[in-house]
Amino acid sequence: MIRKLAIVLVALLAFGGTVSAYSYWDTLQETQSETLTIGEGTDLVVAVNATAPPGKVLVPTGVVMGVNDVDAIVLSYDVNLSKEAQSALSLSTTASNILINGDATHASYVNISIAPVTTSINNGVVTITVTVTLTEPLTEAIYDAIINQNITFDLTFNAS
Repeated sequence: MIRKLAIVLVALLAFGGTVSAYSYWDTLQETQSETLTIGEGTDLVVAVNATAPPGKVLVPTGVVMGVNDVDAIVLSYDVNLSKEAQSALSLSTTASNILINGDATHASYVNISIAPVTTSINNGVVTITVTVTLTEPLTEAIYDAIINQNITFDLTFNAS
């Protein structure tokens, strides 16, 4: 009887541990999403404030991760045209004006990956994914200057 009870308890603990581990890892990279409507031949500039999820800290890629650390912030933009087009347009996305806590001194440590950079857009929605990461700095002083700071930049969407 005790052996059966012990087996059931071990099975419950293993299942609970699996669920807890999955929910923990699932929260490490949260996606922030926004829908944008763009007109043909115009630039739509979006001011982005890349922040880690509440209670988390964005750390450089490759460092030893703590319990509350994330190594990427993923942003998602659903882009559609303001009116129907007769033929597909080319949608391009670029990032500029990167600042860390309002200063460009260490902006070179911010990596912004846009996927896809250029794609065709017609009468549907195109999803653009922007991933923000940090490069590991060479000194502790630079690390302290960039860790857990406010990262801002502009995203420019152009359909032509």
